[in-house]
Amino acid sequence: MKNVLQQYLDQNGVTRYQIHKATGIAQTTLQSAVAPTKPLSGQTVKVISAVADTLGRTPGQVLDDLIALEKIID
Repeated sequence: MKNVLQQYLDQNGVTRYQIHKATGIAQTTLQSAVAPTKPLSGQTVKVISAVADTLGRTPGQVLDDLIALEKIID
């Protein structure tokens, strides 16, 4: 089962590599963030902010989207 962040990235058509290139966040940080066992509550502000910057959204919007997605898949 994919974690919520990976599902969100898939839904928005963005890869971890694209986030890395756009923001400079380490690929290993992103790899850890999408690990199947990583809960949404364990995500860092750094990761949420990098996703938001890449998608042209605010970190709050991304977090709201992730919370809504988590409710759907649980």
